Amino acid sequence: MRITNQMVTSSSLRNMQKTMQRVSTLNEQSTTGKKISAPSDDPVIAIRALKLRTTCDKLEQYKKKNIPDAMSWVDTTQTSIQNIEDRLEDVYYYCTQGAHDTFNTNDRSKIISELKSLKDAIYKEGGTTYAGRYLFSGYKTETNLIFQDEAAKEGLSYQITQDISPNSITTRDVVLNEVTPESLDSILAGTSTYTAPVSESVYRLQLAYDDLQSTNFSVTVTDAAGTQSSLTVTTMSVSDSADYYNVGEDEVHFIPETGELIFGKNVYNSVKTADNISVNYNKADFSVGDLRPEMYFNCTQYKEMSDGSVKTTDYTVTEEGQQIQYEVNFNQHITVNAEGKDIITHEMGNDIDDMANAVQDVLDIENTINKLKEMLSDPQYKNDDAAVAQINKMLEGADVELALKKENMQKLFGNNMTNFQNFMDEVGAVQATVGTTYSKLELIEKRVEEQLDNFDELRSSNEDVEAEEVAIALYQAELAYDAALATTSSVIQKTLLDYL
Repeated sequence: MRITNQMVTSSSLRNMQKTMQRVSTLNEQSTTGKKISAPSDDPVIAIRALKLRTTCDKLEQYKKKNIPDAMSWVDTTQTSIQNIEDRLEDVYYYCTQGAHDTFNTNDRSKIISELKSLKDAIYKEGGTTYAGRYLFSGYKTETNLIFQDEAAKEGLSYQITQDISPNSITTRDVVLNEVTPESLDSILAGTSTYTAPVSESVYRLQLAYDDLQSTNFSVTVTDAAGTQSSLTVTTMSVSDSADYYNVGEDEVHFIPETGELIFGKNVYNSVKTADNISVNYNKADFSVGDLRPEMYFNCTQYKEMSDGSVKTTDYTVTEEGQQIQYEVNFNQHITVNAEGKDIITHEMGNDIDDMANAVQDVLDIENTINKLKEMLSDPQYKNDDAAVAQINKMLEGADVELALKKENMQKLFGNNMTNFQNFMDEVGAVQATVGTTYSKLELIEKRVEEQLDNFDELRSSNEDVEAEEVAIALYQAELAYDAALATTSSVIQKTLLDYL
């Protein structure tokens, strides 16, 4: 076979082009540090790079955004719950003092003020925020757990359904026929009669709110078999204070101002074994600092709009709750929130109010005694034997009333020692869960960092070139290219055409 000059030339040029392309490819790899510059260079590397980069981007998102955000949320929650625990411990401290009645007259007003301040402090923790979101409001992260100001409660009223366990009905000792110095004149005039104070035990159920509306109120009892029955309720008023604790055995009294239900003995015996007591009531006048009903109960909210119309919104509280979850790794989600209804309850506030009222009752009767003693030296009465005798009789009754109210106060504070210990245990259990969540996040953070390092190494191995290897290969390719140029120039001989 005859090899022509044209064949030698063509072959030499092809090989030179291949060598030049090799030099160009290695030179680009040396400059960019990447194995390929376009998917067409190596589709296998390109597809694998796409998958590995996507994985690394997600891990980067988990490491730098999701996990730190979740940890900050949980950390803020821990701090707030600890504040609640501390305030509950303060209340417990007052319970131990009140149970032994270590308060003196000068301290009582301070104790009342301090108890109310502790209640406010506990409730205000429900408004804790993180990055502009309320921590304890479930999915309603834009809504405070409490009515934080006048604007928040303006134009709002609610129809509330409160489901209550019969175990929430407590036996409460109350004092009837309280001594009132203002009644002295009418007693002396014969228009009223004096009755000595006595103690009475009543069956009492405290609803979540006070200052309720008296209309559209109902009580439904569900027994263990699921049978429902309605109770007949008599609405009373605080102005009937002499009567609303005097409840017949087959009666139920409702006091809207205090949010109390007082059960007669027979009614109590019939409902104490029930499965549930459902109370429906309306409330319109909320105070700043009150817990929002929609966070705790099935209810209907009525909001009066600026044009006079009323916007109606139904709220439902589910057993599974409202869990806010963060994705912190592939197919791994973690719940970061704790709901206010599991930490801050109406019972806490009501028990504190009861204790403050009990201290106020003792303070009031002590003031009554002082006032009666002053009346003995009042010129209007001191020379009137009948008036003096009546005042002394009232003083005897007031001393009895003081003893009864002190006893009731001590008993109430003693019972609340158990209640607030239970509250602390419940809050402590939530705190433990939140703490466990934080520990999990720390472990997940370490795992994600390890995964990111591994996948980043795989990505680099797939895409990046070894600088030393490329430099050597480039040097060799350039030598080959230079040699090819020299060899080709000597192989290709001049022809007649070169001289023409």
